[in-house]
This record gives sequence, structure tokens and C-alpha cells, in this order.
Amino acid sequence: MSVAFFLPGEPDLEALKGLRPDRCPAEFQRGERVWILQTYLHLKAAGRPVELRAEPPDGGIVVFHAKHDKALGLRRLWMRRSILVGVRADNREPLIADAEVLQNRWFADERVRYHIPHWPQPGLIPRDPSRGERIRRAAFKGHSVNVHPALEDPSWEAFLAGRGMVWEYDAGECDRRSRDRRALCWHDYSAVDLIVALLPDSPVFHRSKPASKLVNAWAAGVPAILGPEVAFRDLRRSELDYIECSTVEEARAAVLKLLEEPGLYRAMVENGRARAAEFTRDAVRRRWEEVLFERLPAVERDGGFGFTRSLPLPLKSLIKRVARWITRRPAI
Repeated sequence: MSVAFFLPGEPDLEALKGLRPDRCPAEFQRGERVWILQTYLHLKAAGRPVELRAEPPDGGIVVFHAKHDKALGLRRLWMRRSILVGVRADNREPLIADAEVLQNRWFADERVRYHIPHWPQPGLIPRDPSRGERIRRAAFKGHSVNVHPALEDPSWEAFLAGRGMVWEYDAGECDRRSRDRRALCWHDYSAVDLIVALLPDSPVFHRSKPASKLVNAWAAGVPAILGPEVAFRDLRRSELDYIECSTVEEARAAVLKLLEEPGLYRAMVENGRARAAEFTRDAVRRRWEEVLFERLPAVERDGGFGFTRSLPLPLKSLIKRVARWITRRPAI
């Protein structure tokens, strides 16, 4: 069964097909490029029969980002021969999808909703081991919409400065139209000693997020102080995986604990290196291969996508919306 990755709105799709993520990590900061373009590139490099297209085919498996569900529907109102696989990412459920890829396990059922881990940060530069166990620089790496206001308050930076630490706010806008490129070095952990990331207060929002900040910290050899998110808790095996904090006050206490216990810092770094082995690029690629080339074709053979598969996309979306309302199933 053919597999096409749908990526509309790019001025030069052919040029994107030649990218190597590790050589140009800045090209992979938007969700659609992380999930659609990067997945295509890694599967293509592994010799899998995949395509990257600005126009969807009517047939085979079509993988699309949730933010492109309307663009897909406008191009093909009726795709009865295709299996539409929506990557939900941080968005609402794409109702035209026959199956979904989710970035954590919260809504996964492994029948038509599959959890596939976020790709590790391309081009990641790990922490320089010569920095020892002294914490001199703490950082947030991500989109500014995903940071708690308390970490943007001058009092947080002042707290760190009072303990001989620098605060690196490596954040940018997630809007593709933004030209904000202030120090967006998400791949570079060489001079980072600690990751701190708390989301704004919103329990529903937390259910949609990936565990990428934790996995990248593990791979970089940097301990992490993180908020109470579903994705992080799902991966937690011991207290060495990360320090969980719900408030900035708890985050301050966690920083002090690490400063006072260098042995804890060392143990978290060693534990993180071991855990990172579970989320390598090859591991994530194998999971994609399992879903696209084994699980989905098996569901198709068993007729498991239901009668909505053959409906026009607007009608399919309407039926799913009504079913969600009747069952009171959450949208995200």
C-alpha cells in the first residue's frame, strides 16, 4: 500500500525533499515540518516507499497534519480509496481522519489512534561534559506559548542570578508567519546545565503535549525540572528521570536541591543517558513503520475503519462531530 505525506503551502517542495534534518535543525521548528516532512525524510532514507506531495492522491495511505485538515478537504472532497491518517500534535482531533497519530498515550487506543513518540531533536549537540556538575546555566527551549508566565517574570531570573546562574530563554513564536528568530538554538545544549519547563495553567492543554522536552534533555545529558504533564508521567520510572514541579516555588526548591546535592545531578545525567536509548531516531522510525506498513493495512483488511470511510469528507466530519457530542468525548 502506497504512503503519501501531504504538505501544502510550501513554496519549494522539491528542495525540502533534499533536506537532512541534522544539518539544518532550524528548518524543523513548526509542527507540520516536524511531523510530516521529517517523517517522510527518515522513512525515505530507510528505503521505504513514501512520497511527499502538495496534492493528495486518491488512494493508499495519506498522512497529514491536523492543521491541514481543511486544506485536504478542499482539495479532495471525496477520498473513498484513501486511508486518511491525521497527526493530531497539539491540535484538535482532525475529524476527516480514518486513523490518528498521537504524541502521547492519553487518547491512544492502538486500534485507530496510535501513539508515536515525537522525533528527537535533529542535530542535537549534547552538554559539554567538561562543565562538570556545577549548574551555571538553566534554560527553557520551546515555543513561547508553552511557557508559564512565572518563568518570564524578572523575579525568576533574579532568583537564578542570586545563585550564580544564567537564565537562557530560548523561545520563539510558533506562528509560521513570525520572523522571531531570537536565539532559537533548540538543538544546542552544549552550554546548558539544567532544563526548566512549566506549561501555563491548563490541565486540558497538558493532555495534548509530547514528552520531547524530557527525551531531548535525556539525550543531551541535562537534568530537567518539568511540570505535571501526562506525557512526562507516562515515561517516568524513577525520581531520577526528572523533578516534577507544579509551581515556580517548587521549581525554585528543585534548583536548590540540585545545587546542594551534586551527587543527585550526576545520577540524573547517567540515568538520562540510559533512558534516551529508548527514544532514538531508529526507534521512532521503527514505530512509524509498524503503524504505516503493518497495523493500518491489517485494519483495512479487517474492515475496521467503519462506514464513514466511503463518505464525502464534510459528511464524515459532521458525523464524527455529532458522535463526539453524543458521547461527550473530549475534543482534544
